[in-house]
Amino acid sequence: MVLTEFSANRPSTMEDLLHDKRFCPQLPDHGPLAPYRSGATIDWRKMRLTFTDRRGLELQHQLYRLFRTSAPFVWGRSVRDLPMDERRRLAMVQLQHLQRERLFTYETFTERPDLAFLYYVTIGEYDMSLLVKLTVNYLLFTGVIRMFDTPDRRLAHVIEQTEVGQITGSFALTEVAHGTNVRAIRTRATYDPVGREFILHTPDFEAAKCWAGNLAKSCTDMIVWAQLYTADGRCHGVSGFLVPIRDRYTLQTFPGLVVGDLGEKAGLNGVDNGFVLFRHYRIPRENLLARFGDINATTGEYESVIASASERFALSMGPLVLGRVSICAVSQTLLAKALTIGIRYSAARRQFGPTQDAQELPILEYQSQQHRLLPHLATCVALKLFNVWFARVSGEAQVRMLRAEAIESELLLEVHIIASAVKPLCSWAARDGIQDAREACGGHGYLRMAGLADLRADNDANITYEGENNVLLQQVSQQLVSIRTRGDYGAFALMSPLGSMQFLTEYERIMQQRFVCSTVEHVKDLQAILATMDWLTAYMLERTHQRTQDLQKTNDNKFDVRNDTQIFYAKDLAIVFGERTIFKAFYDFLPTMEHGAEQRYLTRLAQLYGTTLLRKHMATLQSAGYVPASMLPLVQEAILQLLPIVKRDAVAMVDALAPPDFVLNSPLGASDGDIYTRMESEIMAGREVTGRASWWREILGTAKL
Repeated sequence: MVLTEFSANRPSTMEDLLHDKRFCPQLPDHGPLAPYRSGATIDWRKMRLTFTDRRGLELQHQLYRLFRTSAPFVWGRSVRDLPMDERRRLAMVQLQHLQRERLFTYETFTERPDLAFLYYVTIGEYDMSLLVKLTVNYLLFTGVIRMFDTPDRRLAHVIEQTEVGQITGSFALTEVAHGTNVRAIRTRATYDPVGREFILHTPDFEAAKCWAGNLAKSCTDMIVWAQLYTADGRCHGVSGFLVPIRDRYTLQTFPGLVVGDLGEKAGLNGVDNGFVLFRHYRIPRENLLARFGDINATTGEYESVIASASERFALSMGPLVLGRVSICAVSQTLLAKALTIGIRYSAARRQFGPTQDAQELPILEYQSQQHRLLPHLATCVALKLFNVWFARVSGEAQVRMLRAEAIESELLLEVHIIASAVKPLCSWAARDGIQDAREACGGHGYLRMAGLADLRADNDANITYEGENNVLLQQVSQQLVSIRTRGDYGAFALMSPLGSMQFLTEYERIMQQRFVCSTVEHVKDLQAILATMDWLTAYMLERTHQRTQDLQKTNDNKFDVRNDTQIFYAKDLAIVFGERTIFKAFYDFLPTMEHGAEQRYLTRLAQLYGTTLLRKHMATLQSAGYVPASMLPLVQEAILQLLPIVKRDAVAMVDALAPPDFVLNSPLGASDGDIYTRMESEIMAGREVTGRASWWREILGTAKL
């Protein structure tokens, strides 16, 4: 996917970018937020440019302009309570509109894969349902075809038809009774050598493919994962198939299929999630995604260049890793929107004061409000910087795989480990931050117009799909312990081309360290915090490994051993590894910045994020003897000192993170801070706001029976 050409008068210097109103529009210099902006030490424009380069800014500008001026997107912002069917129709119309605009192409993706994730998260800022439909149609549907098609690209025409809107795709892996345990899915694809076709069959409703986005009403074709059987009855494992679902001109479902609608969900109701049952449904042999395994057209036998079924399975699950990378970025984006609303509202809302007659204070001035919101702001920035790095390295790995270059098994495994560790942390961080922002806005935050309820409902799906969070953490710990079990910590260097695990090669040195501190400044030292996270990860790894070894002495059942190692051991290991990876990305980014106010402020945010982690893990650190008992008061004092410093520039920081007001779509979080005028306007524009209820007679007991 590549960006369209830039305008002729594109900016060429940092100064030009700072004054380009397309990228850094003038913010209101009056109103409730003005004191915070005038008193800020940072320039929000420079902070925005810290996260995104010129090409990224241009891409965002093109999307924002489309959202603001194109009828389907303008209409999507005019009504909050559309019926489900209308939301689905609108999301489909918007998807087709994006296809016609072609702001991004596959060729640009191969050049700048990091921009693909910026494209996706910017669309997610506008509407998560639209993003999910886009992700299913391209990242999962055409992306899987590109990744797993044969070298001669026998399914290339499907990609071309999808890109011009003739095909709408879906992706079906999960079954009603099997989601996470993909190896146990029960949909079968049996090869018929006479007709040279695969016969797809669903044995019962428990094996029905479900939760597939775009399936219920709109897709024409889908990628289906099924157990591949040859005519001799042998199973060759899970493989992907391109399966026609509906006639492209009538959208009528083909015979041999039962396609249904899962109905209304807690959120994301612009996505038509559905289920499908196959009744001995035939598809051509050529519809097998056969890069790693194919059926010989002459003999009808299964052939693969990869002998190991386990390795074939691991490679076939590659697209799910990319989905997790996308969720990491999207969760951070939703968190940034919630914090924009919560912090701007807190800076504008006034309550109480030092004396009865004094002017009321903005509630952001209260320590309790700062502690409720600002650690989430530090986490949000930490996640953003992690995603900047991870989107680039994981995208580059995908590009090499798409180009059919050598399969980099160690790199793909490390991407899988990182994505599986951080995706739960990102989606949980968004969940917790959105909830605290909702509570920070009081009763007004509970109104639908605030936007926080929709953010909360839409993010909730991130916790489950593309791998349920707790199961993903099990996969992380299993891989880390597996590497450790080889007996040589040097193996972590061989398995870590991205460097996320290389620190574990220094296990002996790390475990000899202790955090000896006597001052608050020492507690805030970023190098000391990183050393603590190194130690904590190594400690949890060895503790989990030893727990596994001890259980194996009394139980040779590997399943039971793994099951009995999760709580207090394996799960905690995966979490601290993910937190350490995020903090390390933050730590590594700071020296790349130009010295100045923006670098100093991000350093304070890194300190707040780091000390919050120390406080979270204090019980383990103290019980294991890594820190003295006297450290907890120092950590608490460090957090208390950082809160007012971070508060001073919090409004400017969310200005750098926030989308335009039109996209944010919240009267509580608008850039002018005029919350009450905006609330009044939206409330009074509602239908039947001041009228009498249509059921008034029934309440008075005078209705005709």
